[in-house]
Amino acid sequence: MDSLAPPIFGPELFIVEGVSAADAVENVCDANQHVYAMQGKPINVLRASGKEVRTNKRVDEMYRRITRNRSDLDDPNYVPYERVILLTDPDVDGVHAKALLLTMINTLLPELIANDQLFTVRVPKFSFRSARLAEPVYAYSPEGKVSVLAQLEEHGATDVEQSHYKGIASMNGDEIWNVCLNPETRNMTPLTAEHTKAAESVLR
Repeated sequence: MDSLAPPIFGPELFIVEGVSAADAVENVCDANQHVYAMQGKPINVLRASGKEVRTNKRVDEMYRRITRNRSDLDDPNYVPYERVILLTDPDVDGVHAKALLLTMINTLLPELIANDQLFTVRVPKFSFRSARLAEPVYAYSPEGKVSVLAQLEEHGATDVEQSHYKGIASMNGDEIWNVCLNPETRNMTPLTAEHTKAAESVLR
């Protein structure tokens, strides 16, 4: 994917877990897709004091990145993106980081959730290729892997090539584009108040 290609949709900001994953995403993203690398685990805003949240460097950096530091506008919380998308690795640490990010954003910019601008992309743990498949098939858990393999066997696929993704940075550029970035092929879900409540119940 040519990162200099003309935009194909409205502006998006990806908040990516870790520098290596963010670099890999930035290498293949569309011209209208932007990347912010979240380094280390975000602060748990549910357990921190108001002062700790206000003075936290990473909280301030992410807020400024999402709003592009538009303090000159009448609305300093203006978000110049159609979508803000959380992109974390498909493991326990990634799920935890996503919950922390969700609760942080709900504290800083709750209107993102209220206005249906906050999303997450589900990143697969496994991919499967076969001569019988026009496109790769993905699984998101060990249980899903078993199910996919059983279905491929039922359809006579005996030449299945499997890949196990340790994280986003372990994917090649085409895979990152197809499963994380391409609006036509990514598995993207809007994050709602219900998701926020579920994250809060885990983090309190």
